Amino acid sequence: MDDTFDWNRMRAFLTTAEEGSLSAAARKLGLTQPTLGRQVSGLEEELGLALFERSARSMVLTEAGRDLLADARAMGEAATRIGILAQGRTQGLDGTER
Repeated sequence: MDDTFDWNRMRAFLTTAEEGSLSAAARKLGLTQPTLGRQVSGLEEELGLALFERSARSMVLTEAGRDLLADARAMGEAATRIGILAQGRTQGLDGTER
């Protein structure tokens, strides 16, 4: 693994794990199923781990996927907090102070 990290791949993993299928995760993220599938596969390749056992209709976490899930959730929560913080900093008060 190199020193670059693609949060989109981890978000794809997290949403797929939570939704249980690529199709449901793709709908939630507003992506196509093939795009989301490539992101999940890319993360698996990058990590050198199989994160899901794939079936015709669902994605079941492997042991490695279950081990990664808590940290992926923490990353998602941190990303949400960062977005809220950044939005709050850019939205200042306008108008005349009296």
